[in-house]
Amino acid sequence: MHIWFDRREIVSPRRQPQSPVGSPQPYVPSPPRSSALFASPEDDPTPMRAESLVEFVHEFNRGNVGELKSTTGGTMDTTFPKCKLVIWSRTKTINNANNGSQKLTSPVVLRFIIPDVLTAYISLIFTKLEDPLIVESVAAFGPRERKLPHEQSDYLALQGLSQHITKVILSHPRVPFQILMSVLVSYRGLFVDRCTSCQRVLSAEGHIPPVARIWVPKGTEEAASSILKTDDAESAGAADHASGHWEPRHAICLYN
Repeated sequence: MHIWFDRREIVSPRRQPQSPVGSPQPYVPSPPRSSALFASPEDDPTPMRAESLVEFVHEFNRGNVGELKSTTGGTMDTTFPKCKLVIWSRTKTINNANNGSQKLTSPVVLRFIIPDVLTAYISLIFTKLEDPLIVESVAAFGPRERKLPHEQSDYLALQGLSQHITKVILSHPRVPFQILMSVLVSYRGLFVDRCTSCQRVLSAEGHIPPVARIWVPKGTEEAASSILKTDDAESAGAADHASGHWEPRHAICLYN
């Protein structure tokens, strides 16, 4: 018995027509980019010990603190006359700690002030005075807000700033205190700095200033780009230093 097939009944699969030039292509997600919030850990300064905190506060307020960030083995020639740092407490006895006549106890809270820009509370923990300081939390508020360190700002911009720094601390729990201070100082131009990615002061979504920061070492392609300037002075958030600079970014532009 023979079975015959009609070749005309055999249907071959049709080939998909090629997309014409210029037609939309299927979306292929780009690979995730690694964070560039800090330089490599081997370039970090020596973590500050708790016993050196009071002297650091005094030198910071005098404008003599230069070694806040080092990525080339040197120090940054940086002074901050417009910023103020004090040891904070709800009791009056903390004045003795600021004067160095009383030992610090963990946790210790610092109040960082940029006049007319923000006030930030920094909580530091340690076990012994000889131990390195560990940053526990940072909360930013408006300069005229009367809030406690554990509360939240009423301003969305400062809420976003606190959330960004919190994420940084969670991803880099052993970040030296000096580096955190250099990040906070870069917010002097928070409301005038332009995002180095989209070139806008306020984000297209949410109308928030660039509250995120990334560190760009000297010698990289990004560091060679011109530093954005305001109408009157150089952008404080992207100030150029001997070993690099902090670049202001919107949270949505952080990896662009």
